[in-house]
Amino acid sequence: MSRSGAGRSLVRARFRLAGPDALPGVVVEPAAGRPGHVGAVATRTLAEAGLGHLGGHLRLRTYGRPPGAAATARAVRRAVHRALAAARRP
Repeated sequence: MSRSGAGRSLVRARFRLAGPDALPGVVVEPAAGRPGHVGAVATRTLAEAGLGHLGGHLRLRTYGRPPGAAATARAVRRAVHRALAAARRP
């Protein structure tokens, strides 16, 4: 039996911090699906890092079956953490 992965789902998220003069909040692209849920996850992750006053742009891409809420939330949290780590590097 071969595993082609056709029945699996994959979600990729990329987060880019907004500039210091931008309004706080998260823009989710594409807005299809559950943009409110993923925007809230990104906002909460920023707040937990002590940076709730910042905002940014979140881009989601999904492959295969629609991913569940937990998988999407994990991808969003990882993307925000990567963006914060990159912003702290000199």
